[in-house]
Parts: sequence; structure tokens; C-alpha cells
Amino acid sequence: MDNLNIHFRCSVETVLGELEGRLLWRRFVLHYTPKHASWLNAAELEASLVSRECLGQRRVPSLVDLISLVAAWRRRAEEEHRIIEWRFRVDDARRVFRYEGLTTRRSEH
Repeated sequence: MDNLNIHFRCSVETVLGELEGRLLWRRFVLHYTPKHASWLNAAELEASLVSRECLGQRRVPSLVDLISLVAAWRRRAEEEHRIIEWRFRVDDARRVFRYEGLTTRRSEH
């Protein structure tokens, strides 16, 4: 999970109460992610694709059904050899965020 402020035990306890929050929190195994990680973009893209292409607006009646739907979606995606084609490159970011004076390579001194 990311390091968003709501992803902490105290936030869960604030919403659910101390006892229920603590009981729920104990069920999680936490794996914090780095704050700046390029792989996180890929993970977020895949989650978005699962949401749009696999689940859509429907409600999935059970966890077993959800696992089955996502597994089938993933098999199709792998059979199609999908890749992430990054289109927003460093030079694009510098242009969009108005860093025109900076170059891609560091200047040598």
C-alpha cells in the first residue's frame, strides 16, 4: 500500500472505533511502497484496467467470482502480450511543467 495518511491504524480506529479498528487492522499484512517508484505507475495502470475492462459498473457477488473474473482477464491480457507504452517522457514533462531551460542530460562542469 502507499503511504497515504488514511492507511494507518489510527485512521482506521478513528472511523471504526478503537476495538473494531484494531481487530480489522490485525488482519492486514502491510507492505509499504516507496514514495517515488516508477513501478507504482504500472501497478496503478493495471488496477485501472482491471476496473474498467474486467469489472465495469457491475457488482460481483462473491470473492470467488471476483477471483475468477480477474484471472480470466489476466489470462487474456497475457495472451495478447500487452505492454505499457510510456508516452509521457522526461522531455514532455519538462515542456508541460515549463522546465524548458533544463536538458535531459546533466551539464558537465
